[in-house]
Amino acid sequence: MTLFYDGAFFEKSISADVAIRAVAAGFDAEADGKTQLPPRIDTPTGSGFIRVMPAVLDDVMGLKVMTLVEGLGNRYLVLLYDVKTGGLLALFDADELTRVRTAAVTALAGIAMVKAPPTSLGLIGTGFEAVGHLRMLAGVWPLKNVTVFSPHAERRARFADAMSHELGITVTATGSSGEALRGQPVVVLATKAKAPVIDGKDLAAGCVVLSIGSTRLDLRELDHAAVARATVVVADDPQMVQLESADIAETIAAGVLDPARIVALSKARRDGIPAHAGGDVAIFKSVGTALQDLALARSIYHDDALRASAESLPELTRLKPFSAKAFDLAASTRA
Repeated sequence: MTLFYDGAFFEKSISADVAIRAVAAGFDAEADGKTQLPPRIDTPTGSGFIRVMPAVLDDVMGLKVMTLVEGLGNRYLVLLYDVKTGGLLALFDADELTRVRTAAVTALAGIAMVKAPPTSLGLIGTGFEAVGHLRMLAGVWPLKNVTVFSPHAERRARFADAMSHELGITVTATGSSGEALRGQPVVVLATKAKAPVIDGKDLAAGCVVLSIGSTRLDLRELDHAAVARATVVVADDPQMVQLESADIAETIAAGVLDPARIVALSKARRDGIPAHAGGDVAIFKSVGTALQDLALARSIYHDDALRASAESLPELTRLKPFSAKAFDLAASTRA
C-alpha cells in the first residue's frame, strides 16, 4: 500500500515543532554519514526546466521532482521509498511540503546562529516563502514586531495586515528595504529577485541574515557589501550553494568571499559556529536539498495521527523478483 498526501494536508497538519525536529534529524544523519546526496539534474524544456533530486537518508530513499514553467509556476512531487524493500511508501504533492521544510531549515539555522531569541526581525519579501517563514519563526521565537518591505506597496500592506491578524504580532510595512533592516538583530530574505534586494551597509552590527532566495544562478538577494561583512556563511549544503546560488558564486568569483568561511549547517549545529577575523554579521544561505524533503516526508509517514489524513492507494510499483541466485550485472547488460 502507498499513501498519498495532498497539498491541503500540509496547510493544517504540520506544526513548527514537528517540522523542525524532522529536518534536524536529517542534518544529524548527514553529520553521522548516513546520507547520500548526488548532484541534482536540471533539464531545460524551452519554457522552463524539469529538476530531479535523488537522495538516501538512512532507512529511506527517494527523490523530488520539480517542474518550472516561466510565467506559470512550479509543481513539486516527492516520492518516499523504503531502503530495505524498495517499496514506494508514499507520494507527496510537495509545494507546501517544500515551504514548510524550507522554513524549518531556516528556523533550525536561526536557532543555531542567533544568540538570544529575538523579539523583532526585518523581512524582505511578501510572497509564498515569506508567509511560510514568518509563520515558522513566530512559532519558535517570541516575536512581537516585524518590519517588512517588498517593491509593491499594496502587496506589502496586505501582507502586513494579514500576518498581523493571523499571528497576533505587529507587522509593519515600510517604504524601503533600509527601513525594514534598520536596527534588526535578524533579517530574513525570501524573494525571487534577480538583483540584490538589500544594501549590506544597512545591516546592524551583529545581525544574522537568513537568506533563502537566490537558489539559481539567475537570482540574487545579497549584495557584495553584505557578504563582505560576513564573519561566516552557514550553508545547508556548501557545495550546492557555491554551484547554484549567485549570491555565493558571484561573491567568490569577485574575491569578496573566501570559501573557507562557508560552513555546513550540520557541522555548525554539532560543533558550533566558527569564529573568523573581520566582519560583523553572520549569513545563512540555503538552496534546499532532497535530504530535507525526505526528512520531513519520513517523519510525516511514520506519524500515526498524520497518517489518518492520507489517502490509501493500491500498490503502484510491482516487484520484479530476481529469478537467478546471484544477479550478474555484466550478463544483464549483455542481454
